[in-house]
Amino acid sequence: MQKSKIFLSKKNPLNISHDECEKFYLSYLFPNYWFSWIIIILSFPISFIPRFFRAFFGKMLGLFIYHTNPKRRSIACTNIKLCFPDMHHSEINNLVVSYFIHLGQTIFDFPLLWWRTNKSLQSTCQIVNSHIIDEHLQKNKGVILLTPHSISLDFGGRSISKYPIISMYKPFRNRLLNWFIGKSRSKSSDNVVVFPRENFPFKRIIKALKKPNIFYYVGDEDLGSKNSTFSNFFAEQKSTIITIAKIASLSKAVVIPCINHYSIKENKYITYIGEPLKDFPSDNDLANARRINESLELLIKRDLTQYMWSLRIFQTRPDGIDYPYK
Repeated sequence: MQKSKIFLSKKNPLNISHDECEKFYLSYLFPNYWFSWIIIILSFPISFIPRFFRAFFGKMLGLFIYHTNPKRRSIACTNIKLCFPDMHHSEINNLVVSYFIHLGQTIFDFPLLWWRTNKSLQSTCQIVNSHIIDEHLQKNKGVILLTPHSISLDFGGRSISKYPIISMYKPFRNRLLNWFIGKSRSKSSDNVVVFPRENFPFKRIIKALKKPNIFYYVGDEDLGSKNSTFSNFFAEQKSTIITIAKIASLSKAVVIPCINHYSIKENKYITYIGEPLKDFPSDNDLANARRINESLELLIKRDLTQYMWSLRIFQTRPDGIDYPYK
């Protein structure tokens, strides 16, 4: 298996040569990728049908996933029960149903990211409080945008694409889909570099953040015990990555919470920018982990139905605590 490579626009914050980026291979035309090609081809007309129809078919898809995928449904229910132990069973079920509906609708909107131009996509995106980012970049400071796994995370990345962006991605096992979806995150109009997660360039990120660049960082995933400590996430202990505190300390970058949600009222994907974390990081790893989780909790509470509840966010457990996903 080939190692995944970076995705980048021609202009990128680290001036990396395109010789280093992920490319298209002729092997992607072989029969084992033909089903993937069908998905790619069908996604093109979907990207041009009216939002009303995408929302309808997305709702049907979400309900289908809810009823036919007991594994993901169970993970979502378990996560919500752990986070909100006082929530009534009927409330949990309603939240899970709404979550899967939003998930299905966002899946039907993903082709917009793949096929539409950046100019077209910006008309469906909006940033709230973008002045907070601008103020710090104008001071020649690096910015770490700390975000959780909302369903529309990729739309958040697209909404801030006017800035010099550094980010990471989790490679797909399917190499063709990895290339196809990855290249949509680095359009010709962008100034971006997206690293595969397993090859995280710690020193390069720190160096880049000593300049007015943005690191778009997803900070809520459970990646094991390495570089992590346990801290409350809502009402449950969670393995929390504290790498972000180390990066902020070494680069002197400001950490700003943000999240993306779809707004039915505005008919847009809204990226909300919160207030920067003050006096962060400290010298205490536990205190840093709690600050990170507190900021993520506030963002997620803006719309509980659009958080990625079907991820195993409590996979790593403290000693003596049972594994919750059975």
